Amino acid sequence: MLTVFAAIIYDSTKDASFLKLNTNLKSYSISLRTEIEDELDDNSSLDLKKLSSIRSKGLIGERFQLFNKEGGVIIKDSILSKIPVPNLSKVLNESFEMDRQKIDHRKYHILWSKFETESDSVYILETAASVKDVFDELDRLFYLFLIIIPAGLIITGIAAYFISKAAFKPIAQMSNTAKKISGKNLDKRLELPIAKDEVRALGETLNEMIERIDEAFKSQKRFVANASHEIRTPLTVIQTELEILEKRLNDNESKESIKNALSEIEDLTKLTNSLLTIAKLDSSHTKLNLSVVRIDELLADCAQALNSAALKKNIQINLSIDDAVEIKADKEKLKSVFLNLIDNAIKYSFPHTSVTINIEQVANDKVKIRVENAGPGISPAEIPYIFNRFYRSNEIRAELNGSGLGLAIAKEIVELHRGEIKVESKAGERTSFNVILSTNL
Repeated sequence: MLTVFAAIIYDSTKDASFLKLNTNLKSYSISLRTEIEDELDDNSSLDLKKLSSIRSKGLIGERFQLFNKEGGVIIKDSILSKIPVPNLSKVLNESFEMDRQKIDHRKYHILWSKFETESDSVYILETAASVKDVFDELDRLFYLFLIIIPAGLIITGIAAYFISKAAFKPIAQMSNTAKKISGKNLDKRLELPIAKDEVRALGETLNEMIERIDEAFKSQKRFVANASHEIRTPLTVIQTELEILEKRLNDNESKESIKNALSEIEDLTKLTNSLLTIAKLDSSHTKLNLSVVRIDELLADCAQALNSAALKKNIQINLSIDDAVEIKADKEKLKSVFLNLIDNAIKYSFPHTSVTINIEQVANDKVKIRVENAGPGISPAEIPYIFNRFYRSNEIRAELNGSGLGLAIAKEIVELHRGEIKVESKAGERTSFNVILSTNL
């Protein structure tokens, strides 16, 4: 738009400048003609000095030549004589003829006009003026536009940027806050702008939606916690009664049925405990009971607790610990993490292999615990999802019992300790879980 506007102004200025030049050149021509007619009528001779002194306002470099109607030169100009004479018959018919010529690297606007004296003699007067001032003015205008248009665009762009930034700042703030809101911090709300406009209305609507989602999450968490708590008591009673009944029965077939029932009850109890743990971790009131923990002794206790399960599959647990390592942590929560990792390592190991547990100091204030087994491994496509709640691959779900909560709980507990847990796996060969913890929490 600025370029079009500038082009229109440039063309209008150019037309106006040449129109003014034409008018001034005609005025100059008329002045010369009047003087020439007077001199020819009075004396039949021309005073060149007087004619040369005639000037016109708004012209520079005025020049003239005089011809008779046959084209003979009466008054000759050294500059104008360098250009060819036009078709004089056309001038004689139309009285005026204009042209623009370049003479010695300078441009001239030229006017040929016809006039008659009282003796009926016909003459043609050629007048010319330099157009340098017109083109100088147009050049100044062009370079002015060449500066103003880019400068205007830059200034407009900068102004538009800051205006749009100010206008969209509330939306950007709301977007940043919304990105930080997850299932763990649904108590956060979007910051609303002061102005009561559409953006504020949108923010209020989103805050109301987050409020409803928060209530739904809280209701779900309460249900899971209450249901898990209520289910755990009858499961304990059923387990106790079945164990007593198993001791009293002599029928081997009935004992086998009770063992199968007890196994299912044990799985349900583990699931219930996992759901209770998840409910506690989801609550914003979860706190760590910190104390100084000998991580080497903790790993040894976990390995001892699961040794009988390993022996059933002819799996050996190798505990590689060189030095005593102390960290500040919640002992019970951390123990549940390593029990889960070692138990999984045993479950998914090939028979007659080993599970290796070692501790490595990776920095002055960090320690890495590695639990590795030889087994079917985890496919690269499944690795991004193994820490998700209830995630289990179809193959594993068919082969082994489990809830898919163990690794999700382990990850949340490790993150509560400001640590991280990673997995490395090579399909068909091995899998290793690495837990990195800070020695000073």
